[in-house]
Amino acid sequence: MTSSPTHRPTEAVTPRPLAVLLHSRQPLTTDPAATFDPARWETVVLTDAEADAVLREDAPGGTPAVHRAPRDRWATEIRRLAGDRPVQIVTNDEYCLISCAELRAGFGLPARHPAHPAHYIDKVLMKERLAAAGVRVPRFLALTDGVPDPGTGVPLVTGTIGLPAVAKPRREANSRGVAVLCTEPELRDWLAGHQGEEGWQVEEFLDGTFHHVNSLVRDGVVTPVQTGTYLGPLLDLPDGRRLGGWTVPSGSELARRAHELNDAVVAALGAEGSFVVHTEFAVNREDELVVVEVAGRAPGALVSELARLHAGLNLEEANLALQADLPVPQPHPTGTQAAWVWIPVMPGERHRYTPETTSKRLVHVRRAAQHTHTGTSGALGVSVLLWHTDPDVLAADVRTAATEAWCGA
Repeated sequence: MTSSPTHRPTEAVTPRPLAVLLHSRQPLTTDPAATFDPARWETVVLTDAEADAVLREDAPGGTPAVHRAPRDRWATEIRRLAGDRPVQIVTNDEYCLISCAELRAGFGLPARHPAHPAHYIDKVLMKERLAAAGVRVPRFLALTDGVPDPGTGVPLVTGTIGLPAVAKPRREANSRGVAVLCTEPELRDWLAGHQGEEGWQVEEFLDGTFHHVNSLVRDGVVTPVQTGTYLGPLLDLPDGRRLGGWTVPSGSELARRAHELNDAVVAALGAEGSFVVHTEFAVNREDELVVVEVAGRAPGALVSELARLHAGLNLEEANLALQADLPVPQPHPTGTQAAWVWIPVMPGERHRYTPETTSKRLVHVRRAAQHTHTGTSGALGVSVLLWHTDPDVLAADVRTAATEAWCGA
């Protein structure tokens, strides 16, 4: 008598849900796998830009699968990629926030972005709402009828704002298009160069120290994460300015005031949804906290990584997780202070030297500085992340990083 083989029922394999990360202009700075575990998720990036623009050069991890499509085809592409699977649609790109909110609604996903994203995107609407709520903002002039000709514009700007003044697009990020106009000839030239264009505003030039404050927003509850100080305005890297900043001790008076400011900002702009809020502000000579800009997303540069070292969570990872309703660590002081410095490489230069520091550090020499830079203006050459438990030691190392000659001919 022979025995027949035992046939076991085939176990059904549940397909992994799909996470779609939208991208257009602001690259990812973190590994999507840190948020969407590959054992549980399939993750793709959907972009209307070039595939090689999706990740910042120093982003950790491997390159995710990238799909390119015009924005008006994104919904169709997501349906094709997802099939019958559950899907999450998320972004940390300023230029995708409104599209992401619309796509989430179209796919029946809960609203996670601010109920009125324009309040966090349009710099004029932003300042109007903040000012109405009693939050100090720069004096500003919305050029609602387009940029006027110099004959009309010079007296309008000088009489309303004064000089120096700062010209900004109403809807841009990462300091794109920002110009500091110090003299009437500079103002006249700017007006002539942009005459008739729409979407511009001019605001007061702030003389003081520049800072940021970051919080988590979850359905009306604002949770402080960190406060930081910038080396200076985030401008002019192509002209050779070094950019950077460092964390402020969580128990300091500045941190307390900054988080109170962020509470007021979120109350004015909208606390619905689940997202990171990044507020940039100046402390002027009168010791006023003046809001410069607000973003309903995680910050750029290395600020998200500072939060991981200083408060135990990466802000970009947290922002993606909040949108997908995934767990987010509770921020807490780690006892570590952290800093970042970006070193430009100028035409004809390359990275030549890395100075010694006491703080632990992560140094990334960008492609532009690995060989002689052939561009016509400065480019980001060296990215430096520093951390230490002693803020005085960290401050000394920031000074070193911000003054030493990293690049040369």
